[in-house]
Formats: sequence, structure tokens, C-alpha cells
Amino acid sequence: MADHSANRNPLHFFLLTFLLSWGIWLPSILVGLGVNLPIDAVAYTGVTVIFGAFAPLVAALALVVRQHGWKEGWQFIRQAFDLKVRPIYLVTAMVIPLAIHLVAHYLAPLLGFDVAATLFPDSLPLPPYLIAIPYLFMMMLIGGGQEEFGWRGYALDPLQDRLGAIPASLLIGLVWGLWHWPLWVMPGDGHATYPFLAFVIMTTSISLVYTWLYYASGKKLITAIVFHAMSNTAAPLLPFLIADGSPERAYWVYAGMNVIAGLIAAVVIQSKHQPVKN
Repeated sequence: MADHSANRNPLHFFLLTFLLSWGIWLPSILVGLGVNLPIDAVAYTGVTVIFGAFAPLVAALALVVRQHGWKEGWQFIRQAFDLKVRPIYLVTAMVIPLAIHLVAHYLAPLLGFDVAATLFPDSLPLPPYLIAIPYLFMMMLIGGGQEEFGWRGYALDPLQDRLGAIPASLLIGLVWGLWHWPLWVMPGDGHATYPFLAFVIMTTSISLVYTWLYYASGKKLITAIVFHAMSNTAAPLLPFLIADGSPERAYWVYAGMNVIAGLIAAVVIQSKHQPVKN
């Protein structure tokens, strides 16, 4: 795929992403804010959260097609299927999220926080670590991995060129976190049990790790997709949550682990001076 990143407008991408997803979620947002609408907001949330999660992909693809046509749009999608990547980076994309969740899972009880043993249903016939395998692939396709077409696949390169790798990472992480805000007010979604500020701190800091991995692998988007999917898979496998509806204060432990990971990534990025290019 030709490198058109210099011609991309990250602001347009951010605005379109918010417009698409928040527009879809608006009825549930309004009900969550106290507006009386004749809808089953819980059921509406359950359906539309998934559709809204594709907004970064749709926004990025729409902007690429608008500027360069459908042929370039297809090439933009195909970047996720470029598997010519050193295996160490795919392994790293799985190990880092597992390590972060593992430490948070066992550190939280030592600090006085209750956590569940697993969030996968006990009624399932397989042990959690086996259930996690197909769950990982589902997360790559519809559970977060698809967002990476936008955050890293579209926005990172032009922002890195203009701001530098670390400021670009922090900006994307902040926007990425703020984009999730409706999930804290939409009826039927479980995000409201843990602190939104801790979530934004998490997305902002871990974005540095995404950036390091993306550039170190030679700008292979599959590494970011796997990283995102493994993060969402490790959450129920090695939870730092109770998931009983009570305040999830242990989330601060998880956020802290992401801050540490982000600081390490920032040091590595800074030591390289410039990201690794193709």
C-alpha cells in the first residue's frame, strides 16, 4: 500500500469516529442522562455497542476511500492481513497484556481488593484457558481488534510525523479513552462500575506500548490488533474485577500497571529517537 499518511487528517478521523459511534449510541446516552424515551435502552445498548465499536474502522476506511478511491481502501483493509512479521512481535503482543493482567490479578488482593477467579461462566464445559482461545479470535474481529484500523492504522503515522511518537501516542490514547465515555452512562453496559478516570489513564499510557510495538514490528497492524484482542481476552481470564455490580476499585491497580508499561515503552521509544520504519 502506498504511504499516504502525510495526506491524512487525524482530526477529521476523530470527529467522524465520534459522530458515527456516539450518533448510534445517542438514544441510550440520552436515557442514561435522564431523558425519557420510549425505548428499551438496555436492549438498545446491547445491540448498538457492537456496531459503535466499528466506528474507528468505518471512519478510517471512509476517509481513505474519499481521498484515494476504493482500490486504496481495499489496500488499507489488506494491511491487517500482512503476516510477514517476525514471530517475536506477535508473541510480545500476547505476552505483555497477559503479564499486565496477571500482575494486576494477583497484586490487587494483596492490596486489599477483591477480584474474581475468572469472569468466564462456570457453566461452560471447558476450562477458562481453553475458552480464551476462540474468545481471542472473536476479540480480534469484533471485540476491539477492529478498532486498530483507526487508532494505529490510520491516525498514528500522520500524528507521529507531526508531533513525534510519544506525544502522538498520548493524544491517541486520550482520545481513545474519551471515546468510550458513553459506555459509562448507557443503561445495560457494565463500564460504570469502574472509574472512568482510571480507564482514560489506562488507555493513554498503554497507547505508548501500542506505538512501540507497531513501529518495532515494521508497522505491521496485526501486532496492534493482537495486542488489543489479547488485552480484552485477558480481562475475563485474569480479572481485576468482581463483576457483581459493586464499585471496581481494583481497576486502579490495573491502570497503574499500564502506566508502568507505558513508561517503559516511552523510554524505549525515546532511546530509539525515531520509530523503526519500513
